[in-house]
Amino acid sequence: MSLPSRAWLVWPLLAALALSGCDKVPLLAPTNTTIRLIVGLGVLPIAGSTEITAIVIESAGTPVQNGTAVTFTSTLGTVEPREARTTNGQVTVRYVAGSQSGTAKIGAFSGGSKSDLVDILVGAAAAGAVALRASTPFVPSTGGTADVIATVVDTGGNALRGAPVRFTTTFGELSQTSVLTNDAGEARSQLTTNVTAEVTARVGTGATAPEGKVTITARDLPSLAIEVSSPLGGNATTTEVGLPVSLKLTPSANSGIRSAVVDFGDGIVTRLGPVATATTLTHTYNRTGSYTVTVTATDALGFSGTSSVIVTVTDRGTVPLQLTVQSNSALIVSFNASVQGSFTGTIRTYDWDFGDRTGTTTTGPTTSHRYLAAGVYVIRVSVVTTTGQQGFTEITIRVA
Repeated sequence: MSLPSRAWLVWPLLAALALSGCDKVPLLAPTNTTIRLIVGLGVLPIAGSTEITAIVIESAGTPVQNGTAVTFTSTLGTVEPREARTTNGQVTVRYVAGSQSGTAKIGAFSGGSKSDLVDILVGAAAAGAVALRASTPFVPSTGGTADVIATVVDTGGNALRGAPVRFTTTFGELSQTSVLTNDAGEARSQLTTNVTAEVTARVGTGATAPEGKVTITARDLPSLAIEVSSPLGGNATTTEVGLPVSLKLTPSANSGIRSAVVDFGDGIVTRLGPVATATTLTHTYNRTGSYTVTVTATDALGFSGTSSVIVTVTDRGTVPLQLTVQSNSALIVSFNASVQGSFTGTIRTYDWDFGDRTGTTTTGPTTSHRYLAAGVYVIRVSVVTTTGQQGFTEITIRVA
């Protein structure tokens, strides 16, 4: 009688163990079950994510039993979790794209039933078009920088975040050659060049990968050539205190000068508006010294170029004169006042003092005078040039 009583104790335990083992076996969909996938987003950036829902319906049209296991597959990226159980015939998981661009093919299966594959475009594979623009179409030929901005949209025309953009250029250097687009679908780099360059922004690889191009042109700086004219003649960049010097400013071809600033080097600055043709300015220096005249020209693009010249200012010089007697007979004496050295100015007047309390003014260097009595006389002559310079000399003569 003891053995049967023990059997009754063992069988319930064996039954419990059997039921526990059955719970560990996943519940799968029956034959002819339909699995349909719904994707939240069909386009994703690099490292982006979206929800995927599997709807599992038996052949009779009713949802599968709660807890039915569904397994997901992906050719790119990961599905989290890879296996999930249904509630009311549905199960939702999350697809996470990795760091690679491409087309992820997502599938699901349970038992002998499986879904059709759905596609999710990731990164460059989702790009539909690329537009490239520059912050400025020009840089100075001396060297400059321009921002280049690529805007990437997906096949639906929406800004595409996380798309890898590769920048290349025909000349110059780029600050970055590979950039991911931001939330606005933009990727930026900076070109530094001193020659005309074409920049290309490309998303993905292959002959059909979308790309954009922009040309940045190197342009000569505007300039004004300076031509100096001095009333002294000779070395045009040399003048004297108080004498006006003339500056002729000639713009370079196609420079389109919007404004110019002339700094005479002595604290005086003159501002000019547009300079389309040659323009002449005059300036008078009040002190001796060497002055650097600097002209800064600015065009409509904001580019500026400078040119300069040194003007030397000396003290007011005197005219070197020599006075000679050309003839002396019968109380009539003829005189000649000649300029010596390399003086090239123009004498305006000659003032004569004949030493007998008489005199005259001429515009030429010669004159004659009749004395009333023989004797010794001191003859003086002074000159004034057209620029205000002066000169003076004298001689002593005996009139017989």
